Amino acid sequence: MFRIMGRRKDHSREELLEMSITAGKQLVSEGGASALTARNVASKIGYTAGTLYNVFENLQGLATAINTAVLMDFGNTVDSIVKTKSTASDCVSAICQAYLDFQSKEPKLWALAFASGQVGEGIDYSNAVHRIFDPLADALFAISGDTELARKDAKVVWCTLHGICLLRQNGKLAVTKDDTSEVLVERFLQQFLKAK
Repeated sequence: MFRIMGRRKDHSREELLEMSITAGKQLVSEGGASALTARNVASKIGYTAGTLYNVFENLQGLATAINTAVLMDFGNTVDSIVKTKSTASDCVSAICQAYLDFQSKEPKLWALAFASGQVGEGIDYSNAVHRIFDPLADALFAISGDTELARKDAKVVWCTLHGICLLRQNGKLAVTKDDTSEVLVERFLQQFLKAK
């Protein structure tokens, strides 16, 4: 005698979304972006891969949701920094150091969010990006007094951080001498902020 299995409805769509993001983050953290497959995530949460496609349009949608969660988590760190630092330059330095710490602690999640071909889309992703970008721009505005210049300066700082982290991750930071990423970022900020 055969039994036909019905579709599981143990969890709401919102619960499946959160479970999938949590499982996906863990898979990427442990195995890199290549570990992020519908089958792996579904297996980790106890559902079929087809169930994931009821929650996410495709694997890119799941990757964007994971990246959004990662950015929001880092946004919590940035919020704490903004609340505790007394000067704008201390705030900028602390945000940069927190970013280096994040990339060092979670290199595979960092790579999915910042060093892969994944393109984030949607209002949630955009809000998450602004959650980490805007406080840096605000701190730089406090230094320059110019909104447009502060926005451009924030981009320069983020691009510099990304470049240093990418070179560090790929083992290409020690071109002539083995300078740490912290030393390089500190030197960059000394010169960059002095010019303001």
